[in-house]
Amino acid sequence: MKRQNSKSVASIAVTNERRKFVRATLVGSALISPKSGGKAITAVLDNVNRVGAGLHTKEKLTMAQPVTVSLAFLDSDRVDQMEKLDGKVAWMKPWEKGFLIGVIWDELVTKEKNRWLYYYLEETVKSSL
Repeated sequence: MKRQNSKSVASIAVTNERRKFVRATLVGSALISPKSGGKAITAVLDNVNRVGAGLHTKEKLTMAQPVTVSLAFLDSDRVDQMEKLDGKVAWMKPWEKGFLIGVIWDELVTKEKNRWLYYYLEETVKSSL
């Protein structure tokens, strides 16, 4: 029984570590372009944080596939903004209207590289406290 408890404690710690960056709900258009040069697919962004994003799409991608995700969203002044982030498909599962996809960014979102998304995430976290 002790062995089982230590496993569940370890998995809880891993889950907590993975979520150290709060997810922000951000619904908007996205374009997922495979780095292999394949056809880009349209997607809808569901949530995002500094390490990745959750999206849904009608088309299937490959696990660990390198991609560039172009996100379109409105900033706090309701002005259209766009960010392009490189990452890899971390997970994918079937969904009633296609597929749910998780992408992990190659680099953390920073104010220097991803100005608009960084500030959106900062403001969202502040307002949720």
